[in-house]
Amino acid sequence: MKKALLLIVPVFLLFSCKKDNNVPRTETTTKGSKWNLKIGSSYSDTYAQLQQLGKEKNIPDVAVVKPQPISKLEEIEHSLAFYNAISIETANSTGDQVVFQFREDKISSIQTGGVATAEVTKWPRNVPDNVAVKKDDPVSGLYAKLQSIYQMPAYQASYRIILPDKPLDKAFAPNMASSGNWLFYFFVDVKPGKTGRYTVNLFFKGGKLNKISAEYNEFDVYN
Repeated sequence: MKKALLLIVPVFLLFSCKKDNNVPRTETTTKGSKWNLKIGSSYSDTYAQLQQLGKEKNIPDVAVVKPQPISKLEEIEHSLAFYNAISIETANSTGDQVVFQFREDKISSIQTGGVATAEVTKWPRNVPDNVAVKKDDPVSGLYAKLQSIYQMPAYQASYRIILPDKPLDKAFAPNMASSGNWLFYFFVDVKPGKTGRYTVNLFFKGGKLNKISAEYNEFDVYN
């Protein structure tokens, strides 16, 4: 009898360990809070909570999933200050794609092209300097220059504007409320050679945080 008990205990412990370490695993929160993110918070309050969590968990930005499409230049006039980059693609004969990156309220980089991008010091290259967007220009003047450029015949065509993931070191952007889903992730140390990652989806309904879905997984790390 004693021998049988000795066999049962190790098996019980084995399955207990497997259950505790089962990954990936998902947790859904619809009441109360998860970390410091509170169910029922408004978009702006959730963003403020996420900014605080970002400092604790080293989260640089949050993705706004399927936001309202931007097809008019005037829609970004009041959004540029909240982001660190913007991408514009035109559908005219020039086939232009341009990405402006910002740093310290100045344009730090201008990249043009498709897959094979090239860094340039001004865009477009065939217009006068007082009209073109140039590296080190203030971000506050970008919208006015884009307005002038898109009044030119060569650029009077349809285009789409793409905003990147929202950097958490900048203030809440009103256009973030056009999406019912935000996404972010962060990493945690598990043990030497292994790291954990949380992938978190925030779902909004009626302008309030309605659900938090967090998936946890672990990965081997090789130096």
